[in-house]
Amino acid sequence: MQGLGLLLFLVVLFGFWFTSLRAREAALSLVQKTLNESGLQLLDGSIYLRKIWPARRPGGAVGLLRFYHFEYTANGADRYRGLIVMLANQMEYLQIEKDGHTIVTTKPED
Repeated sequence: MQGLGLLLFLVVLFGFWFTSLRAREAALSLVQKTLNESGLQLLDGSIYLRKIWPARRPGGAVGLLRFYHFEYTANGADRYRGLIVMLANQMEYLQIEKDGHTIVTTKPED
């Protein structure tokens, strides 16, 4: 019985790790695309997970909101901080600043 419990725990852990990896890759891709379109550059080529929060997905299922922070620059000297929020592999919210203005992108309503 303990072996079955351990196996179930490992399956759940692997599922969490795999979905987290996919969400991070999707977030990184969206951040790079948005920054490139805005004439900005992602610093360090990475984003980092700041927090995870439970949320309802469309259809009522429970999912995880993942909050990722990243740093970017417009001129190579100044560093700015941005935020992207993902629900599964879908962007819920993206915030960056450019020329003193905050740019917020949310997912389009279906």
